[in-house]
Amino acid sequence: MPGGDSSNTKKRKTTRHFCPVFKMSRPALPRAETGDLDLVDELLLSIIDQIDSHDTLCKFAASCSRFQGLVEPYVWRNLFITNGEHARRVASALDNRESRTSYIHELSIRYPFDQSAGIEQLSQWIAWMDKLRHLTIESPCPNNNEFHHTTYFDEATKIDYKSLLEAAVLPRPGSPPALPMLQSLTLHGHGPDDRKFLFGKCAVMFLHPTLRRITVSCTNFDADITHNRISPIQRKSTPLQSLTLIECNVNVKFLDVVLSLPKALKELDIGERQHVFPECYPSHDSTTRTSHPLFLEALARQADSLERLAHSSGNINYISHRKADETGHGRLRDLINLQYLELGAESVLFSCLENNDYPDSLKTLKVTDAAWVNAIRTTEQILRHPGNLMRHCNDVLGRMTRPVNLDILFNTADCEAILSTIVASNQASANLPTILGGPIRKPIYQLAATLLSRNKRLRISSQKFSGGKPYIPPYMYGEEAPHEEQFYDSEDFWRLGGRNFKVMDDEDYRAEIEKSQVQICLACKNVGRDCFNAGDGKTCIHCEASEEECVYEEVV
Repeated sequence: MPGGDSSNTKKRKTTRHFCPVFKMSRPALPRAETGDLDLVDELLLSIIDQIDSHDTLCKFAASCSRFQGLVEPYVWRNLFITNGEHARRVASALDNRESRTSYIHELSIRYPFDQSAGIEQLSQWIAWMDKLRHLTIESPCPNNNEFHHTTYFDEATKIDYKSLLEAAVLPRPGSPPALPMLQSLTLHGHGPDDRKFLFGKCAVMFLHPTLRRITVSCTNFDADITHNRISPIQRKSTPLQSLTLIECNVNVKFLDVVLSLPKALKELDIGERQHVFPECYPSHDSTTRTSHPLFLEALARQADSLERLAHSSGNINYISHRKADETGHGRLRDLINLQYLELGAESVLFSCLENNDYPDSLKTLKVTDAAWVNAIRTTEQILRHPGNLMRHCNDVLGRMTRPVNLDILFNTADCEAILSTIVASNQASANLPTILGGPIRKPIYQLAATLLSRNKRLRISSQKFSGGKPYIPPYMYGEEAPHEEQFYDSEDFWRLGGRNFKVMDDEDYRAEIEKSQVQICLACKNVGRDCFNAGDGKTCIHCEASEEECVYEEVV
């Protein structure tokens, strides 16, 4: 949704969409009368297999009846449904020839609230897609603007995904399981009335025998399932390798059960809810929150396989303070294969790092600041934020005996603009160092120097939206997903935001230059500004940033 205050009414959202690249298995061909014709068909299939354009495939199929039989499975292999009218046409075509359901390998249903009528006609057909590998179901969210000021949400997901998942894992006696080849599932769905955020029966997805990647967003991640209901044969039995939760209220007791099921989970991303509103407030019961010691014990269930872990504790106004681990059973250092750790600056797992509790295998720590940014209310807080985050990271790294590479991601581009500010006496921002509590870029240099002295590196990036209009996760159909732009790398120590600040920020270097003859470029002279340059005829900071031609004249 467009950025604003922490209430962040949603405009439109979506899940991170898993988009695999795969080649379709060859469809069965009718027997040709001669071996030569078999060869021709194989050559045609090789050509068809290289065609990525859906329109080109349709035109190729329309060119002759023989081609139609060869091309049709490729036309159907990837369906992207964004409105009810399209859903009706697809359902009608499947009704005319049911064998087409076996051609579909990837199905993505993502529709806005005003295009939902007719989507439900696809619901009954999905269970028959026995070759379906990748499924995305995304429906409008109660936090969208169009529902925010109404008392009734009438846009429950048109696809009956709960019944579909039950049919896949717990089929009726005598019926084959639905979706027997499903590999990835991305789900952003809502129930009706007071069940909008109920996860409940969807929990059966974690027992699916072929699912390898699951992404779930905007739900209360909880179900009435305990370890007592999980049989020994179900534990460590599923092929799940990646689990991502986006904007979810996470019940750590249920998460503990879920993490007992995969054979070898490799990636886990737990994004707790940043943007809260009625009916989806985080629990006040501290025993269900990730601040409880059970969180580490749950992670330890995948200690031998987990390689990437990300965690955000969510909205800082609702964070439950971390509880002491009285048993000592849960330790982050037990994740012996963990290589990448991404934490929100507010994450309860920071206390583990501060206590030197992390595995020797850890190579990279990434810190994000979304929760801190969402809590900012004043201009002074905006200005202080970059330095505060740097100092926070510096404090934590100072307590870590084994060094790691550090990546920092700022949620907005404002931080890059603040850190790359050139403060001069004639600028309104001359008091900026005072507000920041010291030189603007000093915290970066301190952090980078600490890491470089231990043979590690620092990289800093900001999150940007190319169109200029920000949204909040999950990023839904019609919304732009942000991208990361790196603006600092400790390997180029003094360069930040495209400018080399060595002549400004390296006091020893600057003192050396000032001993020699001063040079002022014509561009700086014409606008009456200080010209920061190395005195060697190279481009000054201002011209470098604006990509102007930098021409000097000597001044005595």
